[in-house]
Amino acid sequence: MLLKEKDFPWHYEPIFCITCDIDWASDDALEMFLDIVKDYNIPLTMFLTHSSPLIVNIINKRNIDVGIHPNFLKGSSQGSSYKEIIEYCKAILPKAILPKAICFRCHRYFDVNDITEILYNEGFLYDSNLCTFTESIDPFVHRSGIIRFPVYFEDGAYLYHNGDLDFNKAYKELFSKPGLMVINIHPMHMVLNSPNFIYSRKIKDSKSREEWNNLSRIELEEMQYKGRGIKDYIIDIFDYIRLNRFKVYNLKQIYEITIKSSSKI
Repeated sequence: MLLKEKDFPWHYEPIFCITCDIDWASDDALEMFLDIVKDYNIPLTMFLTHSSPLIVNIINKRNIDVGIHPNFLKGSSQGSSYKEIIEYCKAILPKAILPKAICFRCHRYFDVNDITEILYNEGFLYDSNLCTFTESIDPFVHRSGIIRFPVYFEDGAYLYHNGDLDFNKAYKELFSKPGLMVINIHPMHMVLNSPNFIYSRKIKDSKSREEWNNLSRIELEEMQYKGRGIKDYIIDIFDYIRLNRFKVYNLKQIYEITIKSSSKI
């Protein structure tokens, strides 16, 4: 199957898609992150690594688009084989949500043919499992048959490359030109306001898995970087989107637009 391009709307204007990898963030961290997103009334796609009553309630109450976020790396808490990990990720979704979760993004964008073929055969139709460094790339069909939506901007990648946190210096070049801009945010980077790539990494390495998964609001506020960090930069992106009334869709809507705007041969 190929996508034969017709007229993708992002060829003519900036179009945004806000996603997040929850990466085992604590419930308090997720609430802090989602409170910010809620203030901007932004459609959101969440890729889930785990579940909790809070997560299920948030998804149901706010009608948030969801996908799975399997971790295939050594020592994964989700299982010890590709099939086992995929089944775990499917099992954490409530039955009412599971049929809607037909997309995925793997932890650290891990990708081999065996995984994509299993997921496609399990009914997953699209993913966002490729990260660029601010390159707007049209959706394309992966060899498995899955339609792929590359990430345009990721908080961790931007920090890793020492991106300038002064939004005014590069916003016109990065966010005003036509293109599909899939944004990937990690709630823990956001709530800790990481000023560089290793800031949250050091905090995570100092905690046990259980401690990291249960960080409280008080602890997070104490550890939060008080200078300018990635939280400030992402809020600037949100303000810029709102100020310019740019279109924002969740990933499912982007998938539907892609199918409608293309002919499959």
